[in-house]
Amino acid sequence: MADSPVVPSFSVVVLNWNTLEFLKRSLAALKAQGYPALEVIVVDNGSNDGSAGYLNGEEFKSLGYKRVMLSHNTGFAAGMNEGLRIASGDWVMPLNVDVFLAPDFFEKAAETIARQPFATMLGPLIYRYDKERGETGEVLCTYVVPTRFLSLATPLTEPFAEKFVFAPGGCAPLFKAGELKKAAIPPELSSSGKEEYYDERYFAYGEDIDLYLRLNAMGGKALYAPMLKCHHVHSGSQSGVRWYEKSAGTITRLGANALDTCLKNLGGFRCFKTFVLLFLAPLGRSLFLLFKAPSKFFAPFFTYALFLKRLSLTRKMRVYFSDLYTQTKQS
Repeated sequence: MADSPVVPSFSVVVLNWNTLEFLKRSLAALKAQGYPALEVIVVDNGSNDGSAGYLNGEEFKSLGYKRVMLSHNTGFAAGMNEGLRIASGDWVMPLNVDVFLAPDFFEKAAETIARQPFATMLGPLIYRYDKERGETGEVLCTYVVPTRFLSLATPLTEPFAEKFVFAPGGCAPLFKAGELKKAAIPPELSSSGKEEYYDERYFAYGEDIDLYLRLNAMGGKALYAPMLKCHHVHSGSQSGVRWYEKSAGTITRLGANALDTCLKNLGGFRCFKTFVLLFLAPLGRSLFLLFKAPSKFFAPFFTYALFLKRLSLTRKMRVYFSDLYTQTKQS
């Protein structure tokens, strides 16, 4: 008799910060999965909108899900890491709170893993969820590719064609847990003193492309699998705020995070030409802010100060990961 196929286990980490409405809908979609090996971990980032009461209440307890309650908003990177560190699945998903998975999502994921055993990342077809109309058939995201500013762009051509790509969409990626652990920042180099999957210095914005570059450099293979489907409110937790409408601190971090990602992950001439572009970008942002948001005119200039403050640790990470990538290629 042939051996029965191994059923992979999945861990989902949902990060919540003052988004109780989305959280309930996201958890309802997870409860509808019916997959036999699914672990759900909710991390609350110090919400003050009633989320804490819900997560401490009987309704949430009846779901049988785990929870991690943080005292304040630690940012996306640190909040997700708290959940990822305790995840026990063969595959892990850092799931945006405003993403609602199709009922057969993990069944299809298990089928895909069995059919594509060399994939270490899986990405779904992401449709738009409209706050007024609900689920739509509008394709919002397929997979992602890096831009010259080390942000991510989404090709929307051929949304129903399975293919190997740079990385899955950041709102609902699936990672093979062992491969994710290999690409983690070790405690002796992290800002928190703990193992970090997302660099916690970033707080938010750009931590995904940093992780994707590490995973790719270590031989990771990302499969865009359109049979995996979900709906995304898209900036649901940010209400569609444009970059120049964000806080001055966020604008500062946007530039510094990109500079850190470049220096940490890119090599040779590619690193040089990308670094020069990113180094000059805050000057253009300041000029733009002069007309759009004059009170934040100086925010991009603080990018340089933040980058220099982090530089020593970033350089140590560059050496560590460069050696790790070399060892991976030789093995």
